[in-house]
Amino acid sequence: MLRFIRDTHGVMGLTLSQIGLFVATGILLAAVCSFIFLNSFPKKADLENIASGFSTIIEGMDTRFYENKTVFWFPDKSYEYSVGLSTGYLTIESDGPIEDVISIKHRLLKKPLLRESNPDWINSSDLHRFLKVKYGCSGNESDPINQSNVQNVKDYIDSVVESANTSFALDPLKIDVNKPVHIEKIYLFYDSDDNGSWSKKNDEKQSYILIYQK
Repeated sequence: MLRFIRDTHGVMGLTLSQIGLFVATGILLAAVCSFIFLNSFPKKADLENIASGFSTIIEGMDTRFYENKTVFWFPDKSYEYSVGLSTGYLTIESDGPIEDVISIKHRLLKKPLLRESNPDWINSSDLHRFLKVKYGCSGNESDPINQSNVQNVKDYIDSVVESANTSFALDPLKIDVNKPVHIEKIYLFYDSDDNGSWSKKNDEKQSYILIYQK
């Protein structure tokens, strides 16, 4: 036993072997981390660009002073990704290296009006027809909501917005990236003085961004 304890060469050899093992382990871990980072970063940046592009389209539509429609196609990629949409956020996810999930959550500055399944209307034309049948006025500039129904229509739209905010916050609308996304800016015109026509000076209008897939 004494001979073993005094064998400083054996102890030194063991220590150097341990140090070498630690160094090798550190190099391996650094290589693995570097691999994960280098493979995740380009995809994450790519997904962020997609989210930013979609958000820019919505914000651009909101700045227009007239009703307008456009179509957005999510780009084809060599990898699969999923898109979820709520009234406040766009979420894009894709598999990362070593079964990690890359998730991008992009805040929407303009909250879109989303529709739940089997609605009475889904696009602007449907909405105007629905209002015409239910309230007697379509809400177009040429057929504004009459004064007696202004509050009724506002209450109805508010209930649709509130329902969408709650529903899609809990369960985002799943977007099919292989189909076009329709984006519309619409106006509802209110004849506040009930003279049968809408005027910029005396009457009111509200704007909304509709997003849907057919």
